[in-house]
Amino acid sequence: MTAFSLAASLLGLAVAGLAGALWPQSKLSTVLAVAASTGLAGVAVLGLRGAVPPVTVQLGPPPFLLRLGLTPLAALMLLLIQVIGIAALVYGDAYVRHLSRPKQAWVLSLTPLFLAAMALVVLAANAPAFLIAWEIMSLASFALVLTDGERREVTRAGFVYLVMTHAGTACLVAAFLILANATGTMAFAGWARAASVLPAGLRSGAFLLLLLGFGSKAALVPLHVWLPRAHPVAPSHVSGLMSGVMLKIATYGLVLTTLTILGPGPLWWGAVVLGLGVVSAVLGVLQALMEHDLKRLLAHHSVENIGIIAIGLGVAIIGQSLHMPLLAAAALGAALFHTINHALFKTALFLNAGAIQQAGAGRNLDDLGGLLGRMPLTGISLLVAAAAIAGLPPLNGFVSEWLTYQSLVRLAGAGAPSLALAGFAGILALALTGGLAAACFAKVCGSALLGRARSSQSAQAREAPAAMTAPPLALAGFCLCLGLLPGILAQPLVALAASSLPIAVAARTHAAVASAGLLTLPWGGAEVSPLALVLAALAVAAAVTAGVHLGGCRRPQPVVTPAWACGGQLGIQSQYSATSYAKSFRLVFGAFYQPVRSLTVESAVNPAFRTRITYTGGITPVFDRYLFGPGLRALVAFAARVRSLQSGSLRLYLGYMLATLVLLLVLAH
Repeated sequence: MTAFSLAASLLGLAVAGLAGALWPQSKLSTVLAVAASTGLAGVAVLGLRGAVPPVTVQLGPPPFLLRLGLTPLAALMLLLIQVIGIAALVYGDAYVRHLSRPKQAWVLSLTPLFLAAMALVVLAANAPAFLIAWEIMSLASFALVLTDGERREVTRAGFVYLVMTHAGTACLVAAFLILANATGTMAFAGWARAASVLPAGLRSGAFLLLLLGFGSKAALVPLHVWLPRAHPVAPSHVSGLMSGVMLKIATYGLVLTTLTILGPGPLWWGAVVLGLGVVSAVLGVLQALMEHDLKRLLAHHSVENIGIIAIGLGVAIIGQSLHMPLLAAAALGAALFHTINHALFKTALFLNAGAIQQAGAGRNLDDLGGLLGRMPLTGISLLVAAAAIAGLPPLNGFVSEWLTYQSLVRLAGAGAPSLALAGFAGILALALTGGLAAACFAKVCGSALLGRARSSQSAQAREAPAAMTAPPLALAGFCLCLGLLPGILAQPLVALAASSLPIAVAARTHAAVASAGLLTLPWGGAEVSPLALVLAALAVAAAVTAGVHLGGCRRPQPVVTPAWACGGQLGIQSQYSATSYAKSFRLVFGAFYQPVRSLTVESAVNPAFRTRITYTGGITPVFDRYLFGPGLRALVAFAARVRSLQSGSLRLYLGYMLATLVLLLVLAH
C-alpha cells in the first residue's frame, strides 16, 4: 500500500506539472499538486514509524537499477519537503497571476517537478537513483531561476548557479564511483556495510569530494557565491523552496554519507565541517547586514543558518569519532531541529518579501516604511519569522540554537585542549552570529514595517490576497508552537538521530525531554522551558499593570501634536534608513567589508559654486574579487588559448582523431 501511495503521489505531481503547462490560468495544477504533496506527507508519516521496505525500479540492465527506500531520516526530510511545498504551492498560485501567461505556465509546470525531484533524492537508496534525481532537481531549480530570463541580471545569476551546481555534481559522481568501485555495489546499504574495512585514504578522499559536492549545493562558504545571485531573482515561493528545502537536501546528503554510511570517521572530518560552519555562520550574517535588497539579505541569512546546521553536524562527527554517542546524538538532533526551523521561518520570510514586492513597495529597505499599518497580516508573520531567525525566545530558532550551544559546551569539556578550543570557538561564533542576526532583523523590521513610507510606492501598498498571507501566517504559527513546546519535536529528533548513527547510543537518549514544554539534555544538567519564560514575562507585565492601577496613577490625556525633530518638522528624510543603520557595523568590521567610497563634485563655472555632488559607497565583494575572480579570469584565458585548436580545418581534426586513436592503442597495449 505504501509503494502504491508513493507511486500515485509522484505521478500526481507529474500530472500537476502537465496541467500547469496546458491550463496555467486554472487552479487545476495547484489542486493536483497539493493533493499529491499531501499523499507524500502521509507516506512520510508512515515512514517515521519505521523503515518502509525498499522499492526497486528496473530501467534496463543492473547499472541502471534504481532503488528507492524510506528510512526514518529520509521520511523526516520528505515530510519537511511536502509541508513547505504545500505552503509554496498555495502561495504561488496567487503570486504568479501578475505574470504573463507563458511565465505562469513555466512556473506552474516546473514547481511540481521540482518538488517531485527533491522527494526522489531523499527516497533514493542507491547511487544511480540519487544522481538522476539530483540532476533533475538542479535543472528544475535552474529553469525556475530563469523565469525572468529576459533580464541580464537573471541570466548571469542562472549561469553562475548552473556552473556551481554542476561542479558540485561532478564531485558527487567522482565520490560515488570511488565507493562503488571499492565495494562492488551501487547500493548505499552495501557501502555502509563495507565502510569499516575500506582504506582510510580512500574514505577520506571520498569524504572531501562529498563535502565539496554537497557543500556547494548547501552554500557553505566559500562555495556560496551562487546563492545571493540566484535566490533573489527567482519567484518568491521558489526562493522559499530553494532556501528552505533544497539547501537542506544537501545537508541531508552530508548526514547520509558522512555519518550514516562512512562514519565514524577520523576527528579531522568533524573539525573541517565545524570550521566551515563557523566561517559560514559569521560571514553570512556579516554580509546580510550590509544588504538593503530584502531578498538578497534573506539569501545571505541562508548561508548563516546553513553554517549553524554545519556546526551541529561537525560536533556530531567529532562525537562519533570520540565514541561519545550522547554528544553525537544531541548534536545531530540539534542540527536536524535547526534544519526544520530554518525551513519554516526562512520560507515565511521569502513569502512575505514576495507579498511586499507584489504590493508595489519593492525590495529596497531604504524605500519601504510603515507597512505594518497597511499590510498588517504580512507584517505580523514577518515579525514572528524575524524573531525566530534571530534566535529570540520563545520561538523555535532559540530552541535549536540552545541545543547547539549545549553540544558545544559538552565538546569544550571533553578534556583535550584542542576540543576545548574548538568548542569555545563554536560558542563565540554562535553568540556573535545571534547578536548580529538580531541587529540585522531589527533593521529589516524597523525599515520596512515601522516609521513612515519612504516612497510613494510604499505609501500605496495594500495587503496581499488571502492565498498569499495564509501560508506565511501558518508557518509563523509553527515557529511559535515549536518554540513554546519544543519537546514535541526535540525528543523524536534526538531519538531519530541516535537511530541514524552507526554507533551504540545509551538507552537514556530517549529522555532528551521531560515534557512538551521542558527541554533537557541526554546527559542531564542544563534545561530550559520557553513556555515558563513566557508565563513569567506575562506575570511580571500583569503585576506592573496592576501596580500602576492600584497605586492611583491616572493615564494622562493624550495631546495630539505634529511630529517634530530638533524643533523642525519631521519628514521622510529625517528617519533612520537601513543604510545609516548599517554604517556602524561597516566601520567596526571594516577589515572584512573593505568599504569603498567615491565623491564627485561638478561645478558650472567657478569651483566655489557646486552644481552637483554625487556620493557613492559600497563594500568590496571579497570572495568574488580574491577567490573566484582570478580563477574565472584564468579559465577565460585558458579557453582563449585552447580556441586556437578549433581552426575549422577538416584535415587538422582528422589528425587529432588519429593521434587520439594511436594514444589509446598504446595505452591499451
